[in-house]
Amino acid sequence: MFRKLQNLMENHAETSEQHVDERLRTHYFKANKPEVMKVIKQILDEDMNFHELGFSEERGEVTFEVRQPKSAFVVISVVTVKANRTAVDLNVSTESALPFNFGNNQRLIVNIYEILKEKLMFVGTSMAEKL
Repeated sequence: MFRKLQNLMENHAETSEQHVDERLRTHYFKANKPEVMKVIKQILDEDMNFHELGFSEERGEVTFEVRQPKSAFVVISVVTVKANRTAVDLNVSTESALPFNFGNNQRLIVNIYEILKEKLMFVGTSMAEKL
């Protein structure tokens, strides 16, 4: 409980396999890395609120800035772990005069995952040990 409250108060949020918040666990999709990268590129091109900073399909890494409601820096890591099973992790940081952002970073991660789920076949979270 304390950890969840602490997560709401930080200027940084990231996903991981065993995250306390189930919404912030690594998401897996039935696709290969190039397919996932193509969808991410599409999302960045369609949303005027996102400003792409870097895109490396080879490394499976995308960096971009979110302009509103607060400026946020996002890194998406994409790794194919098995044929047609690709993991997507996100790392979000905001710069603010205040040392907390009331969960905006976590909401941004959840929103990006929801967009990916609309465009790709979602197979589950925290699947590293199952694969």
